Amino acid sequence: MHQLPSLKTADETECRFFLFQPLQELRQKALPALAETSDPNGVDAGPIVVVDRNVLAAHRARVESAFPPGICRYFELPPGEGSKSIASWKGIIDFALSGQVRRNTPLVAVGGGVTGDLAGFAAASLLRGLPLYQVPTTLLAMVDSAVGGKTGINHDFGKNTIGAFYHPEAVLFDTEFLDTLPEREWLCGISEVLKYGYIRDSKLLEQGAALANPATREPQLLWEVVHSSVMIKSGIVQEDAREAGKRAWLNFGHTFAHALETLDGYRNINHGEAVYAGMIAALYVSGTRGGRVDNEPLLSLRTWYNLKLNRFESQIDKLVALMHHDKKNRDSSIQLVLLEEPGRPKLERIEDPAILYEAWEHVFRVLEAP
Repeated sequence: MHQLPSLKTADETECRFFLFQPLQELRQKALPALAETSDPNGVDAGPIVVVDRNVLAAHRARVESAFPPGICRYFELPPGEGSKSIASWKGIIDFALSGQVRRNTPLVAVGGGVTGDLAGFAAASLLRGLPLYQVPTTLLAMVDSAVGGKTGINHDFGKNTIGAFYHPEAVLFDTEFLDTLPEREWLCGISEVLKYGYIRDSKLLEQGAALANPATREPQLLWEVVHSSVMIKSGIVQEDAREAGKRAWLNFGHTFAHALETLDGYRNINHGEAVYAGMIAALYVSGTRGGRVDNEPLLSLRTWYNLKLNRFESQIDKLVALMHHDKKNRDSSIQLVLLEEPGRPKLERIEDPAILYEAWEHVFRVLEAP
């Protein structure tokens, strides 16, 4: 077992990371008193496990050996971005309150980014805060969404517009969950790895591109990429827990991406695909502002992503309008994360929407190229 340094924020919140062992061993380290948390006298309540239905079907023995059903109560969540909704959040709340639940009742999120964000917001809301444990089962969740304490759900107004900053007690990384991860979901995580490559460590551009190819997914390389990504994100969050400054760098490409996801209605394009397109757009805007950037690490992966966006070409007006809804904006301007060069991100307010139109046109043009 490998344990990274804990993430400690300014308010003394601490999150521990346990990496790369079978889930049962990780749980025994992170939550050793589990066997004692279901008291027959009702003093304590057993953990609530919010689990992606597909993950449970593929890894039932792994999950149940770590979190025995006789002790834990299971809430199965339908897969997909559509579950990040008010209705699903209420479903978890109703389920939790229908049985024994107290302020020391752990809530365990087992799944990808959707499950982690939704269950995390439920944990933040229930009794004003239950102990939260994240068990990420996708590459995206391991390198990004399970780390940093952002929780939330979507609204018709925009993505992640309802939520809270709420750090887990621990994140448990068992990379064997990735053995059954579909190709599209794998690439979803690669997008976030490339993001870290652009904003902090250019080595991850090469490593992320290598991992995109099934023939080069070596366990050691995966270990290095997950380790580096977690350290980068936790380090930035430790300096800026609530996105007052540097943490906004983690949104590189995301303002474009969230607009695309919202316009799509969270139906056909997954988050990583949208981020991939969003980074192409952000690199284009960076170049118009004097940034010395190379989009080849992204464009070299076009055939892997095979992203078709031509149906949105006539809707750039709507995409730009949705970018104004992004929760990171403070006024009528749009805040973007741009690059002076790889490893040197900056925040810039965009007043003139013309450059945003150009960026979207560039994305559509690039992705349609042979």
